[in-house]
Amino acid sequence: MPGPGVWRRGTTGGHYAVARPSLIEEAVVTATRTRRRSARLLAVSALVAGLAALSACSAGQITQTSDQVAAVPGANGNAGPDGTVALRNALVPYNNPAGYPQGGNAPITVRIFNSGLNPITLVGAEAPGSAASVQLVGGTVATQAPTSAPPSPSIGASKSGSPSASASAVPTATTPPKPAGQTNFSVAIASAGYALLVPGQGAYLQLTGLTQALTPGLLVTVTFHFDDGSKATLSLPVGPATGALSRDPAAPGFSGGE
Repeated sequence: MPGPGVWRRGTTGGHYAVARPSLIEEAVVTATRTRRRSARLLAVSALVAGLAALSACSAGQITQTSDQVAAVPGANGNAGPDGTVALRNALVPYNNPAGYPQGGNAPITVRIFNSGLNPITLVGAEAPGSAASVQLVGGTVATQAPTSAPPSPSIGASKSGSPSASASAVPTATTPPKPAGQTNFSVAIASAGYALLVPGQGAYLQLTGLTQALTPGLLVTVTFHFDDGSKATLSLPVGPATGALSRDPAAPGFSGGE
């Protein structure tokens, strides 16, 4: 007897031939191959979609780092011997959306560090084209002496500095040699010391007699002069708001816009 799936061609020749699979078996095989092919296509499609999503970050999309700005918005510069006097985070603090009016005054924030071997003194500042003068106002200057006294104390060092002062201690209030509120002033900074000219923390510099209104986003060119003849010219930004803006129509500079 011939086995399953075979049939006899003829009784006289004694030859046998294998029969074609039944239609049902062909349908099962075809369906299996189709499912495998579909699974492969789905896997490839998912991989392509994932790669496209990853590449979108660098193809015309706004990334997280593209709109990040420096934590310190002020201008930086150097003066003194070999640039050892560092002026950091110099700016005109934010006032309100309207800024500072023409003819008025505007404070300056600046921190000055002296990493040189000798004391140095800030003796003046000017802002040509932006203010009639730059004055020292606000009383006393907040300074910090080094951790140890210089080998040979020299004129211009802070009188309140002491060998036992710590670098992390609270800045010492030192009376300027010349009266505050004058265009001719002097702020002494000891070797390895610093001075903080920050409104609300002691004496600070002020643009007096503004020749034009200063609104947030503008730049003011200010030159700082030191007693060794060196100077530093910085473009100070009029600082942006550091908090939520007021929605009160009576607040200065409120425009009513969305």
